[in-house]
Amino acid sequence: MPKKPPGTRLKDLTRGKQPRFFDVQGVDELVSITMGLAQELWAVRERLAAVEALGKEGVSAAAVEAYEFSEEERAALGQERKEFIERIYFVLREGGD
Repeated sequence: MPKKPPGTRLKDLTRGKQPRFFDVQGVDELVSITMGLAQELWAVRERLAAVEALGKEGVSAAAVEAYEFSEEERAALGQERKEFIERIYFVLREGGD
């Protein structure tokens, strides 16, 4: 998924009023969040399928389960988690402006 430039909000990149599909407040945002999570989940499933395919060549499911991340890897994952949350919930912040 391409990342937007730092400091640029999605709302700044679009023109005009954002379309509304549901009359009830918050439903459009909930659908947007759900679709974002679905996209992220599918990417993870594809990566897992690749790991499982590689398992035939020596990477076992047990090895994946037993793997312990280094401090550097944990820090990188922490940053990725923040970016993930930013991507998924940006609609709630943008809608409040």
